Amino acid sequence: MFERFTRQARAVVTDAEAQARERGDATIEAEHLLLAMTSQDPPTAARSALGEVGLDHDALAEALVAERDRSLAAVGISAGDFDVSGGSRGGRPRMAASAKAALERALRVSLVRADRRIDAGHVLLGVLQAEAGTVPRALAQAGVDRDDLQRRVEAALDRERGR
Repeated sequence: MFERFTRQARAVVTDAEAQARERGDATIEAEHLLLAMTSQDPPTAARSALGEVGLDHDALAEALVAERDRSLAAVGISAGDFDVSGGSRGGRPRMAASAKAALERALRVSLVRADRRIDAGHVLLGVLQAEAGTVPRALAQAGVDRDDLQRRVEAALDRERGR
C-alpha cells in the first residue's frame, strides 16, 4: 500500500509519528494523522480544506484536548487527576488501530476514485470516514461538519487531478 503514497502522504505519516512523540503518546492514532495534516508545508489539499473550516493545528489540538476532557468527565475522571498521556518512554510510537484503519480507508477511497496515487487528501478522507472515536467527537466539538469537509477535500482532489 505505501508504494502508492505520494511524498505528501508519506510526510503525513512521518509527521503523525512526530506528533505522537511530542505529546508523549505510545501509539500513532488517527488524531495524530489529522494533526500532521494541519501543519503540512507546502499546504496540501487536505490542509487547505481543514483551514477552510477553521481547523488549524492549534484549533484542532484544542478540540482534541476538549474531547479528551469531556470523555474523561463522562466517566467521572478529571484530567488533572492523573497523567492522561500515553506514557511513551522515548521509544518509537507504534501504529494504532485507528490510524491503520484510516490508512486502509484512504487506499479504498483512492481505488473508488480511480486515483493511481494516495496523497494527503485521501488520508484525510480516510480519517473522516471513521464513524466513532476521538476524531469524529473532536470535530463535532469544534463545530466542524464532516460531510462539508469531505466535499471540500473531494473537490480539491478533483481540482488537483484536473477533473
